[in-house]
Amino acid sequence: MKSNSENTYNIFMNPIDDIEDIISSYDLQCSRSNYYELILNYNGLWNNYEVSFSWSQPRGLITTNNDLNIKIPLLLVPKIQTMISLINENVSLGYFGYSSKRKCLYFRHNISIKGVNNLATEQIEDLIDAVIYECDKYFPAFQLFVHKKNDPEYVLKTVLLETLGEA
Repeated sequence: MKSNSENTYNIFMNPIDDIEDIISSYDLQCSRSNYYELILNYNGLWNNYEVSFSWSQPRGLITTNNDLNIKIPLLLVPKIQTMISLINENVSLGYFGYSSKRKCLYFRHNISIKGVNNLATEQIEDLIDAVIYECDKYFPAFQLFVHKKNDPEYVLKTVLLETLGEA
C-alpha cells in the first residue's frame, strides 16, 4: 500500500544518528561511511563483525547487514541454501542469506519506520543484540559445514546441542 505523502509532513531525523549515539554510549567502535550508513565494529564470540546500518529515507527503511566473511565454494551452494532455510525457521528477528555475487554468507534485518518520528532506545539495543546473538549462535554451524561436514541436518544437530544443568 502506498502512503499519501502529499498529506504527510516528514519531521523525521536521520535514524543513523540515533543508532550512532546508542553505540557510542556503550563505548563500541563505529564509523560513518556516509550520512546514511554506519559501521559497527564488534568482537563477537567467533568472529569480528562489521555490522552496517543503512538508512533509505525514500523507503523509510533501516537495513542492518553483517557479512560473516565465510566464503562458500560453488559446489556447496545448494546445500548451504538448504542449511540457511533450516536456520531461518528458528531465527526470531532477521534472516541469513547467501550472496551469489560475493559468494559469502550474511545476516540481514530490515525495519520499516514510516509513520514514526524515531526509534526507541530499546528498539535500537534489541536490533544490535539480535544481530550479534544470531551471528554468534550460527557462526560455528557455518564453519563446521564449510570446513568439515557438508550435511546441514548433522551440523545443526551437532552445533546447536542444548545442554542441561551445570557442571
